[in-house]
Amino acid sequence: MTPRSPSLPAVGVLINNYNNGPWLRACVDSVLAQSRRPDEIIVYDDGSTDDSLALLRSYGDRLRLIEGVHDGTRPGIVSQGAALAGAFAASTAEHLYLLDGDDCFLPGKIERYEAAWAARADAALVQAPMWLIDEAGERLRDNYESNKHQRDHRRATYRQQDCDLYYATSAIAFTRSYLAHEVPIDYSVIRDAPIDARLTAAVCLFGPVLTLDEPLSCWRQRGGSISRAAGQRDPLAATRRRHRCFNHVARRHGHPPIHLWLNRRFYRQLVRRLLPSVLAARLARNPEGRRPAA
Repeated sequence: MTPRSPSLPAVGVLINNYNNGPWLRACVDSVLAQSRRPDEIIVYDDGSTDDSLALLRSYGDRLRLIEGVHDGTRPGIVSQGAALAGAFAASTAEHLYLLDGDDCFLPGKIERYEAAWAARADAALVQAPMWLIDEAGERLRDNYESNKHQRDHRRATYRQQDCDLYYATSAIAFTRSYLAHEVPIDYSVIRDAPIDARLTAAVCLFGPVLTLDEPLSCWRQRGGSISRAAGQRDPLAATRRRHRCFNHVARRHGHPPIHLWLNRRFYRQLVRRLLPSVLAARLARNPEGRRPAA
């Protein structure tokens, strides 16, 4: 890696991979092409059965490869958490960027994130929107959401009673001191929450959150990914998971919980969930849509 000034925080990229062979080279190369090169790249491969391992070995000492053993009995979310824990344990960097093996960084991402950290060294998390791309890497749209761009994420969390204020895995970078609180992940309490929701839900309790406006990563939209698995794309279930994650951490560290019954977005999601059932029941009672007799 390129030598860095001793005054700069060390930067590490933790890549989680399982059978992402068709997209893995683009992923790794996007990190190696950064204008601010990371001090360490650690790839945890969770026992891939495609050509991932051969591809990763071809990089030699440009990255550190951890060859895990895939446990087919545990959910993909738990495997992803185990991969993060393994990569984190092998790392030494102060700023740690997460990256899924089918996603990639845009060239100036690390430089931009580190500039934000230089202006606010006490920040626990830096994030930015992402370009959504298809399987071939073509851009679809960006996923900018204004509600994720708060001046004070902690205040917004308690004001909205909501913690859906963060972008997904490949958009987020944490301080080592924060990750040390939460990794390895305790799946005995909440088993169905993905890494990004689990790690971001209560990060605002540990320091400021910095959100950049420009998309600096690419998130591949494809079938078979964990984010598109059954149950993970249900907004109502996701809101409940995030609340459980936040309150688990908040109570553990002596902070007030948040409450679903004070969350307006939760009620909007609930109405959208129930409304089709109500309409279907009305249609069943009046299949031709006639006005009830007076």
